[in-house]
Amino acid sequence: MKRPRLAYWVSLLLALPLWNACQSSKTDEQSTSGTAKKPLQEAGLTPTATQADILAQRFGPILKGAWVSTAYLAAVQKTKSPLKAADAAGEVSEIHINPAMRNADSLVADVGLGNHEGGNLTIYFRPGQQASALPTNFRDYDAPGSFAELSYRVATRDTTLELTTYSNSRKVLARTAFRRVAGARLGTLGAANLAVNQLLLAGNYTGVDSLGRPVSMQFEANGRVKGLKGFRSYTVNTDFSGGPGTEIDHLVLDPQTTHRRLLGYSRRANTLLLYAAFMVEPRLVAGTEDDYTLPELVRGRLLFTLERR
Repeated sequence: MKRPRLAYWVSLLLALPLWNACQSSKTDEQSTSGTAKKPLQEAGLTPTATQADILAQRFGPILKGAWVSTAYLAAVQKTKSPLKAADAAGEVSEIHINPAMRNADSLVADVGLGNHEGGNLTIYFRPGQQASALPTNFRDYDAPGSFAELSYRVATRDTTLELTTYSNSRKVLARTAFRRVAGARLGTLGAANLAVNQLLLAGNYTGVDSLGRPVSMQFEANGRVKGLKGFRSYTVNTDFSGGPGTEIDHLVLDPQTTHRRLLGYSRRANTLLLYAAFMVEPRLVAGTEDDYTLPELVRGRLLFTLERR
């Protein structure tokens, strides 16, 4: 009876080291795994949702809005002409940021490209090079390895947004500043037009028509017009990227209708001059058989001379 009992204890003693070894191996594995994951998170290589939430709460209220290039608006203010200011629009002329569209640690923002067409860029809620900056997917494709960040500057009177492009050695290649445009609708690339309306056209006017008869008109920043018989809305052309219709400063009356009409205009101090505008059709170039001129928008006779009150 003793021999089986001895065999039982011997078997149990032999099994204990194996069980302890397994437990030790699992504990070491868990410890090693936890140690390996921690540095990745601390390095910011895989931002956690908490990091994104914290950055979104901080940046969201500051970045929200429709932003237009300050260089472009300054050029419009100086020249009183979107045509003369066209080159100042830059590669990115406006940015629309709606924090409600954030998805995890990223947000897609609508952008206007040179006042000509629309596009987008992605903003990442991850730490940037500076405390006030967030990385983006914007690139300068002429500079391999370049990257860009979006940052802000808070001043007493206003907040400025800056899109800064860096080389792969972190040298600044370009920096564009943007100003928020009050009243602009997010998601609709019309902030540049609204800003031009505010700078050049919005206001109440009195004056005379081409026959010397008194007139009064009101141009609202939101694109509504009163006192111009037969028309209710207008939009100012800010796209001078080339092609027919980009030869003169002009506005379009009731643009979404079949009776739309073009008017040329010029602004001098508080005086607004409105002209007839029409398209000159292609003409055969003298001395050639098949060379034609391009269609061209030209200014016609003076229709209204208006003074802003």
